[in-house]
Amino acid sequence: MGEIETRAWFEEIFNRHHCMYKVFFENGYENIFFTDVETGKWIEEDLGFSELAQMIGSGIRPFMRQPVHVPKMLTWHKQHMQGKLVSFGFVGFLKGNHKMYEIYNSNKKYLYTLVEMENEEWQIMGNSSMNIQNLDSKFIQHVVEVLPLYSLI
Repeated sequence: MGEIETRAWFEEIFNRHHCMYKVFFENGYENIFFTDVETGKWIEEDLGFSELAQMIGSGIRPFMRQPVHVPKMLTWHKQHMQGKLVSFGFVGFLKGNHKMYEIYNSNKKYLYTLVEMENEEWQIMGNSSMNIQNLDSKFIQHVVEVLPLYSLI
């Protein structure tokens, strides 16, 4: 079966953690494509690693400002909590006296950064496109219960 050529337009979506683009195809299909922070491979949002994502990544690469991938090694946590599977990846680091955790959804997309404060509270930072009303507070509660189980140093 031969390849079908089609035109597409893309626009960059600013993201400090992924190379991310919204791609519009002439047949009306559109989706967001982004790089996996662990491997650098391209992901099609909600569909995962796909052949189309790899083709889009190859096509966009010459237009990227910073095409170099520096891998992050995420720790992945999967656990059934209160009858629901909680799955997320994270990378923890220290910034001054604060423990910070970049949180990634199970689809490998960056969600936000959680900062453990000295008074045992948590602050959410990092995602400028995030709407506070759209946050899943139960998911966040599960995440902050789990993170202290992992040692940063």
